[in-house]
Amino acid sequence: MKMKDFNINMTQYHAGDIITGTIVMIGSSEVVVAIGGLKEGVFPIEELDSSAFKLGDAILVMVTGEVDDKGCLVLTHAGVNKAIEDKEKLKNLKVGSTLSFKVNAINSAGLLGDFMGYSVFVPFSQCSPEDYINKENLVNREINVKVIELNNIKKSIVCSSKLMSNSKIEPVANGDIVKGIVIKLEDRFAIVLLKNGMKAKISIQDVAYRHLNSVGEVLNLNEEYEFKVLDVNTDYSRINVGLKQLQNNPVDEIYDKLTVGDMVEGQVVKILPVGAVIKLDNGLTALAVTKENSDRANVATHHLYKLNSRVKGEICYIDKENHKINILTNKKADN
Repeated sequence: MKMKDFNINMTQYHAGDIITGTIVMIGSSEVVVAIGGLKEGVFPIEELDSSAFKLGDAILVMVTGEVDDKGCLVLTHAGVNKAIEDKEKLKNLKVGSTLSFKVNAINSAGLLGDFMGYSVFVPFSQCSPEDYINKENLVNREINVKVIELNNIKKSIVCSSKLMSNSKIEPVANGDIVKGIVIKLEDRFAIVLLKNGMKAKISIQDVAYRHLNSVGEVLNLNEEYEFKVLDVNTDYSRINVGLKQLQNNPVDEIYDKLTVGDMVEGQVVKILPVGAVIKLDNGLTALAVTKENSDRANVATHHLYKLNSRVKGEICYIDKENHKINILTNKKADN
């Protein structure tokens, strides 16, 4: 496409400059263009549409910033029209604008690139599900995004490809089994990007049945796991998921082996008005109810049990679903 002449008397050019030159030679491998003053530039013959341009025609080209071994500026004609469109977009760039940029790199937080002199960043939390899942294949590829933050002073843009996604958002409900990728790790919780593009939170107590000092002991950043949805509010602004809920609870296995009448032993770990809390040798916690373990009415628990003392008794009540055990101990009050 022929375009009106730019200032061809300019002799200082920079990468990205769009200028009009005159075709002065069409060779077998390159096209030579006069671009003002004593300067000449070249671009590959493959970029020339011979049906639209001939020797002596003005042609629009873009400076790449490189120089060949003959001292000629290396130019490109391909993609010039798109570059012009991008420059127009840059004039009207604002939050909410859409643009396309080439992903140059990926770091631990998101996708990096540049657009017409601006640095572009797409946080993983703003990636569409497709882009996040295929992020390793996005380097050197262009993606479409929407501007969500703009800093004209620092020449930086934060964008979202999630807002450009045409993927249908599949709702989730309590009890659903979903897949998601960990995009943020803290000591007490992690943030997960679900396959439907929603974000969910998993708290440390829902990661594993064993004690954890940090969720990072089980979960790894940028890895995919299967979770169970535990809680969803009506507008999906809060979704809580769990990992341990998909695993066998080792405590259940212990409870399955217990029956009323079994003899157990343990240590008193807490004195309550209602009774003594016993840490059993099998790892479970039992309650010795004071009034069930004394022949006297209104006896105080500390008269029956001493903190840290060892006791043994017989299981008199089991609630396997809620993990509760009551025991009758050998410790009786005198009449």
